[in-house]
Amino acid sequence: MESHGLAGCIQVCEASHQCLKDKFVLEKRGLIKIKGKGEMMTYLLKGAIAN
Repeated sequence: MESHGLAGCIQVCEASHQCLKDKFVLEKRGLIKIKGKGEMMTYLLKGAIAN
């Protein structure tokens, strides 16, 4: 995942997205081929959800 990241951005996998989606704004980045894992859906963390 690290080798496919974007500078200045936090990229997370689907499992992390499921844990964070109620507290953070995440933008779907799309499928990325990860060595040893195949294609994985990834998301970019954009910030906390305002209360």
